[in-house]
Amino acid sequence: MGKINVLDTQVANLIAAGEVVERPASAVKELLENAIDAGAGKITLEIKNGGISLIRVTDDGCGMTKDDALVCVKRHATSKISCAADLDGIATLGFRGEALAAISSVSKMRIMTRTKNSPTGIIIEFNAGKPVSVEEAGCPEGTSVIVEELFANVPARRKFLKRDAAETAAVAAVAEKIALSRPDISLRFIADGNLRFLTAGDGKLADVIYAVLGRDFAKKLAPVHDMTEGVSVSGFIGTPENCRGNRNYENFFINGRYVRCKTACAALEQAFSSYIPSDKYPACVICLEINPAFVDVNVHPQKMEVKFSNERPVFNAVYCAVRNTLMNRIDRPRLADSEPTRLSGDSYRLYNDIISVKTDTDEEAARIADERERLSAKYEQITVRAEAKEPMPHYEPPADVPKMSADIPETFQAVSGQPQVLPDITVPQINDHQPPVGTLPDADISRENVPDIFPAPVTQPESEPEPPAVPWYRIAGVIFNTYVFVELEDRMLIIDKHAAHERIIFEKLRQNMKSGDPASQLLLLPVELTLTPEELAAAEEYRDELYRIGYTFSCADDGKTALIIAYPSALDTAQAKDMFTVLAAQLADGTGDVGTSRERTYEKALYQASCKAAVKGGREDLPENIRWIAEQVLTRSEIRYCPHGRPVAFEMTKSQFEKRFERI
Repeated sequence: MGKINVLDTQVANLIAAGEVVERPASAVKELLENAIDAGAGKITLEIKNGGISLIRVTDDGCGMTKDDALVCVKRHATSKISCAADLDGIATLGFRGEALAAISSVSKMRIMTRTKNSPTGIIIEFNAGKPVSVEEAGCPEGTSVIVEELFANVPARRKFLKRDAAETAAVAAVAEKIALSRPDISLRFIADGNLRFLTAGDGKLADVIYAVLGRDFAKKLAPVHDMTEGVSVSGFIGTPENCRGNRNYENFFINGRYVRCKTACAALEQAFSSYIPSDKYPACVICLEINPAFVDVNVHPQKMEVKFSNERPVFNAVYCAVRNTLMNRIDRPRLADSEPTRLSGDSYRLYNDIISVKTDTDEEAARIADERERLSAKYEQITVRAEAKEPMPHYEPPADVPKMSADIPETFQAVSGQPQVLPDITVPQINDHQPPVGTLPDADISRENVPDIFPAPVTQPESEPEPPAVPWYRIAGVIFNTYVFVELEDRMLIIDKHAAHERIIFEKLRQNMKSGDPASQLLLLPVELTLTPEELAAAEEYRDELYRIGYTFSCADDGKTALIIAYPSALDTAQAKDMFTVLAAQLADGTGDVGTSRERTYEKALYQASCKAAVKGGREDLPENIRWIAEQVLTRSEIRYCPHGRPVAFEMTKSQFEKRFERI
């Protein structure tokens, strides 16, 4: 007798259940996807003890006949596909026909279902995958699947489950993803008798985000909508102040299916570079629509990962859509509202005792009064119409006042007690009349200019466009020689002068970088780089694009070594090697693009340069320089966050002030 045994159906089902039903959340995911594929408009999910004791999914979909209900629990029984050709363009969430067979083999399961034209429904009970009772009953239209005692007949699997609270959280995460993927379906989630959330099913993604992820998260979002190379991108991204410490809030949906997509994730994070700190991750709810023939969902047992026939259009679509939104639709962060602080009786008496103590001597009081008078006189000359409301003319600094420079020597130090005067350095010179990057009406990132980050210089038009009009404002003062208080008509702006000037310089340097022609540094001796065979093949495939950004290389005969003959002249040898290695790795796994990767590499090099060249916090500056920075912040929409991701300014409205002081 041979050593190889053919396993019976029951054992085979238990093995398959281990792949499909890993925990209660996996079963919930499969049942919710079946409800959606059935055309449901309303779905109710109820669990107890993390889904171990009970899972009930009820929908108002098309329902099943008696024959279909008996067959649906068999392995590879499905209504989604019928032949091999159907796998080339799967448009449904389920298609393998394994979920119900796997769930029923490790639990006690009941199915209650009725079709639209049937006068009565059917109830079928299953135990360990086998039907034990079949009877007619009065049922609402649709299907209810009840799963009890999950993994009761597989104690080895059950002992590896986590606490009920952890399993409930996992089920809630799955329910949230399903709700976000289909805002047109009303989903009710009940855990241990408590309603967790209920979506309206009105098709508005913003309402679902509010119901599922909360009000605070929904308030810090910006809409995204774009179409590139046949890939539609829609949804919302979190503002830079809504960044997180992990990737848990990066939600991607492809053709209505939640997936973990490395390509889209890399595009999102690269688009957010210079907008958030390097140790933070953006948040998003992004829906991608792409031809199903170009997506293979049959690569993961739980259908959580997909493969694309070509990753680059997906990467470009996500990158362009997110970057455009960041450039054109991100507002300044606002100071958080809070209820006015109210003193209790005891704290009020203590407060009175504290403030009634005289802490200032006469000399100290006189010194403070003199300082206030000096500051008032200093800013009186730059006060802009405290009473009048007519439009303010555009400010031009006097000829004898030096302009802000983009390249201040690192050795320049302000003399204690004297204003910091910015020297007039001509390379590169910031011109406040130059149109700001990303603020023109037609400013946009398109597929064509993503790979080619350094286009040929564009001839300037004969008539330079008018600079944006500066709104009415008044410099109220500067505290700690760092933070500038700017009064506008209906709000106040608090500007970090160093962060603002750093972003201004960064945008100017980046604009100059993009307008230049890439040059290559030819090496006397080639530099060897050891890559994986996949990375070397990807570099060979995209040789032309690498050549356009300044790289020339050849492949060694061992199949894993690249010989760098020339690299971009703006980099040193170590930077060039690192950049080539990163490019090859990203091209191999579809998580990057030659142009965007080069742009990010150069931008990171500009972070430190712009930081060193910017005015320093804690140093006193000329009023004209403070006013120039304020006008740049007021008129240029891209001056929102410094290149390191810190906010440039915070806003606080007049109504917020009045609410804090209980005037309204």
